[in-house]
Amino acid sequence: MKIIVFVFVLAITYSYLSFAQTCDYKVEILVEGDEFESEEFKWRMRATKIEGKSTNITGTAELEDSNGKTVKNYKPWTSDSIAKQKTSSEYSPNLKPGSYEITAEISVECDDTNKDNNVDKKELKIKGEVEQAKSEKSKSEAIETKNENIITKDVNNEQITAKATKTTAKTTDEEIENTIQLKNKNTQKIQESQPITANAIQTPQIVYESSNDKAKGLIMIFLLTLSILLNIILIWKR
Repeated sequence: MKIIVFVFVLAITYSYLSFAQTCDYKVEILVEGDEFESEEFKWRMRATKIEGKSTNITGTAELEDSNGKTVKNYKPWTSDSIAKQKTSSEYSPNLKPGSYEITAEISVECDDTNKDNNVDKKELKIKGEVEQAKSEKSKSEAIETKNENIITKDVNNEQITAKATKTTAKTTDEEIENTIQLKNKNTQKIQESQPITANAIQTPQIVYESSNDKAKGLIMIFLLTLSILLNIILIWKR
């Protein structure tokens, strides 16, 4: 009977201790973006307690290229104590252009109830000559497109200006032609009215000339009469 009681107490104690040691920790990779220049690429890893008591933690990471070859290995923590959160130092590997994948993993000295969040992965790309050439090509194409748009706009403006100039010239020619026609009509009217004016002017001229002739005739008669009278007087006085 004592043995049964002892086993029962031992089981309860073990269950209590096991329950007390349960925990949940997660790991995450800290990196800003997924494409970098080689000299600009930097990253860190961070472990965070979700629930449970403080424990010890071990963290590792590896960096693989597109062929699955390990390029870098990291081990920021080895049985280090963790209360709430722990962040590694900043890593800045000098990588060649290409595609890579970082895998970070943690293990804790407690009963982790969710081990799915004990691993984190991140894919990234290091830009190289190919990417730079593509970027420069895209910029060049954008500049060419902009220049083509400017040229097209200038051509359209020139066509509009030429059309407006042609229209203005046509209007000016029509105005000149209309002016000439109006002038010709006015000249013709003047010419048609000139004979009447000439006749109207010539009539008083003829009358005036006839009056002069008549006056001259009267004067001559008067002078002749006066001369005769003077001769008679002179003869009489003798």
